[in-house]
Amino acid sequence: MFVSLLIGAILMAGFLLVVDYARKKNLHLSWWQWLLTVLAFLYAAFVLEVIYAFLQEGTSQGAFVIGMILGIVAIIWGVLLGRFVFARQTS
Repeated sequence: MFVSLLIGAILMAGFLLVVDYARKKNLHLSWWQWLLTVLAFLYAAFVLEVIYAFLQEGTSQGAFVIGMILGIVAIIWGVLLGRFVFARQTS
């Protein structure tokens, strides 16, 4: 249970840093961009919880494999969010 709270606290801190970044850079994001961002953080929490569940079961190889499969999707999602949503528009 403590690990789940720690995962949630770290992800919430990350989300608050993203909100602070958007305010400092004066980014005006639409509702669907914020929805994609929230879903990305929820997916990251899901990935970390699945890895933790596999480790609790004692299957470290399973945690590694599922972590790689689900984690690569989370990393790609984060890169695409950073590139297309949070990148400053240059004229």
